[in-house]
Amino acid sequence: METSDSKPVHCFPSKSLPMSSPEETDQTESAQSLIRAYLLENLEVYRELCELRDAGHESNDADVYFQNQRSKADHASVKTQMGFLKLMQSIGLELDDATSALKIRRPGMPRPAILDLCMAPGGFALAALQRNNPRSALLRGISLPPSEGGHVIRLRDVSSTKEDVETASKFVDYRDITPLAEEMGVSLGDIPPSHPDAAMFSSDRPYFGSQFDLVFCDGQVLRTHERGEHRADHEAGRLLTSQLVLALQRIRPGGTMIILLHRANSWSTIRLIYTFDLFSDSIQLFKPTKAHRMRGSFYLVAKGVQPVREAALEAVQRWKAQWKFATFGGEVLNERELEVQFVIDAFGSRLLALVEPVFRVQMEALRNAPWMKKGVVTKSTGDKGTRQEEEVGKSKAHSSVILQKEPSGPS
Repeated sequence: METSDSKPVHCFPSKSLPMSSPEETDQTESAQSLIRAYLLENLEVYRELCELRDAGHESNDADVYFQNQRSKADHASVKTQMGFLKLMQSIGLELDDATSALKIRRPGMPRPAILDLCMAPGGFALAALQRNNPRSALLRGISLPPSEGGHVIRLRDVSSTKEDVETASKFVDYRDITPLAEEMGVSLGDIPPSHPDAAMFSSDRPYFGSQFDLVFCDGQVLRTHERGEHRADHEAGRLLTSQLVLALQRIRPGGTMIILLHRANSWSTIRLIYTFDLFSDSIQLFKPTKAHRMRGSFYLVAKGVQPVREAALEAVQRWKAQWKFATFGGEVLNERELEVQFVIDAFGSRLLALVEPVFRVQMEALRNAPWMKKGVVTKSTGDKGTRQEEEVGKSKAHSSVILQKEPSGPS
C-alpha cells in the first residue's frame, strides 16, 4: 500500500526543541479529562486501580523496586539477556494461547511471512516461529544496533548481511527505525540543513514491496539509546508512528498486527485502538500475566487488517503528520473535544469491555505489590501509611476480550 504526501517540512531552529505549545497542552489535557471521567464513572476496577497507582506514586519502596528493574534491563549480562529472550517468548506464547494470533493460516500460501519491528532480543519472533513451521517461515526484522544502545538479538541463525536479505530465512536489518524520512513522506531534499539530525535521515524503505502475514510493532524507547536532547519529549511518539506506518504499508490484506501500547486510559492510546477497529475484522487487548503485570503496558491484537480501506489510508496520513510534528515541529495537531466525545459515544461500551481485563490484571498485581503489603512509605514524610492490602486470589477473568464485527464487503 502506498500513500503520497509532499507538504513542506517545517523545522524548528537548531538547538531548540519541538516542545508542546500551551494550545497543544490544553487540548491534550481536555481530551484526557473527558476520557478519565468516562472511565471513572463506568469502571469500578479503574477507580480502584487509580487509588493503587496513587499509593505507589507516594511509595519510596515502589521507586526502589522499579529502579532496580530498570537497572537490571540496562546492564544485562548475557545470562540475563537469555532470560529476557525466554521471558518474551513465554509472553508471546501466552498471547497466542489467549488470541490465536501467531499461527498463520492462509490457503495456498507459499510460506508464512513474519515481520518484527524492533526485534531484539527476539522472543516474540521465536514464539511466532514456534507456532508456525520454523523451517519454512520467513522472518524479517528491524532492530536498533547494539552499538547505538540496542539490545542484542539472541535468536540463532539470523543473518544481518545485506546480501542475504533476499535469500536468508531469518534476516534482521540493524538500524534506527525513526529517521526513515521517505517512508514517512518526507523527501531528504526538504529537510533543512539546520536540523540537528539532518545527516541521520534516510531515504531507505526496508522491505519495500514485500508483504507479511504477521507484523509485530513492539518497540519502546530505550534508555541506553543515546540521542540528542531535542528528541527527549517526542521520541516515544516518533517510534510508535514509525512502526505503524511501515507496518501498515507492508502487511498483507487480512494479516495480523500485534502492537505494544501503554496506558489504556490515555486518549492517544484509545484513539489508536478505535482507529484499528475501523479497518480490522476483529481487535483484542491482551495483558500478560507471566510478567509486567504491575506496569501499564499491554498489546493490541488486530486481525484481518485491511490496509487499503479508507480508514487505514487516513490513519497512515495522520501518523505521518504526527511524526513530522514530533520531528520538525510546525502546526499543532488539533485534538478536539468533539472528536473525543464522538469516540466515547460510538465506541464507549466496546472500549469498556476491552480495557476492563487489562486494568484488572494490573490492579490485582498492584494490590499484592511488596510496598502495598508492608504499608506505603510516603516520599513526603517517610511515614508508613496505615493501608494494608488484603490477599486476593488470582483473577479467573481472562486478560483478553475479543470484539468481532459482522462480515462486511470491501470499503
